[in-house]
Amino acid sequence: MAAVPRWVFIHHRIVNAMKPVRQPNILILLTAAAAVAPLSAHAAYLAAPAPFDVTIQTGMGSDTGSLQWSIAADPSGQDGPNVLSELTYRDVKFSVFNASADINIHRGWLAGSTVFMTYRKGDASSGEVQDSDYAGNNRTQEYSRSYSSAEDSSMGAFEFGIRHPVHLTESSRLVPAVAFAHHYQNMLMTDGKQVVDTHNPANLGEFRGTLKSSYNTEWNGLWAGFTWEYHTRRQQLSLGIKHYWLDYTAEADWNLRSDFAHPKSFEHWATGTGTGFDVSYQYRFSRTFSLSMAWYLIDWGTGAGTDKVYFAGGSTGGSQLNEVTWESTGYNLGLQLLF
Repeated sequence: MAAVPRWVFIHHRIVNAMKPVRQPNILILLTAAAAVAPLSAHAAYLAAPAPFDVTIQTGMGSDTGSLQWSIAADPSGQDGPNVLSELTYRDVKFSVFNASADINIHRGWLAGSTVFMTYRKGDASSGEVQDSDYAGNNRTQEYSRSYSSAEDSSMGAFEFGIRHPVHLTESSRLVPAVAFAHHYQNMLMTDGKQVVDTHNPANLGEFRGTLKSSYNTEWNGLWAGFTWEYHTRRQQLSLGIKHYWLDYTAEADWNLRSDFAHPKSFEHWATGTGTGFDVSYQYRFSRTFSLSMAWYLIDWGTGAGTDKVYFAGGSTGGSQLNEVTWESTGYNLGLQLLF
């Protein structure tokens, strides 16, 4: 047998000496890695931005609106006066409470977007109502006209939507948005006074009975629009425009009409569109506290629709609802808090 070289013995001694050391070291390293990994992940989670933050804004303002509708003499709008009766609620002034919430999303596929909700509620302190009836086409041969007060009418709105900014420059951006919209007006008529009655002039003057008629509307639909925003470290100027697609319904109680049913005397249905425009300015005192002021304009209208009348005896009738329009302007002063 040939002699084993000396270097082979040396190699085996080194390898055998390392075995008891090398294996525990690997176990220690694996154990440390397993312990550190979740801590590192938790630290990374804490270092990342919160999933979302919430901005709350409340404020008070004023809204002045005018609602107008008219009906034809028959369902086709062709026979008889094309405007048989017309109601105009003019310059109805509401004191309005506003509240809104923005949920600013920082993670996930909606990162950078904002889910928003707005709420408005107002009560009227003044306003005039004109009720006119015509015997001729195009508002001619007026045979009856009365005026009344729209005081104590109310209005409100709720909107829910989402927006996502597109940055144009370092200090400006365009913010497209879509939303569901629900708006309503509960219009009252009180303190009636007859000023034209060609059939019975003795009826002129204050109404003989106590007038308390109501006309309650709902505008439901969607809007899409965008806002241009320009901001500095503490200030922001915004210009917004919206287009609305709306379903209109209304229910009325004409309390002095004994030939009508109560509390539902007639209903209206129609579809329409409209626009909205707003300008706002915001001053940021700190990261969490801001003051804002805004001015807005709304202009909605429907096409021809349906007027259905419910009579006291249980029968129904109807004619064409020619159109309904709602125009309002208003302003709001608000306080904004970021959480």
